[in-house]
Amino acid sequence: MSGKPHALRIGKRTDGPGWTAELDGQDIAPALRSLSLSVDSSPVATARLDLVIEDVSTHAEVDVWMPDATKDLLVRLGWTPPAEEATP
Repeated sequence: MSGKPHALRIGKRTDGPGWTAELDGQDIAPALRSLSLSVDSSPVATARLDLVIEDVSTHAEVDVWMPDATKDLLVRLGWTPPAEEATP
């Protein structure tokens, strides 16, 4: 995915076991299953985020809901919400 680079901060938790992860200042650690970082001769590193999103299989028509924090993160990563969700 190309576009403007994002600010990623990764660190060891100071309040217990585990890691912290912030993308553009937002804590994304609770939504991460895994994160890998690739560095090569490109001017910007590449972060691959595997988000905790449940697999939904259905043959029914459904409404899909996700927390605002997840929507905000996906939009920052380049996702465009469907037109009916983009405007209140």
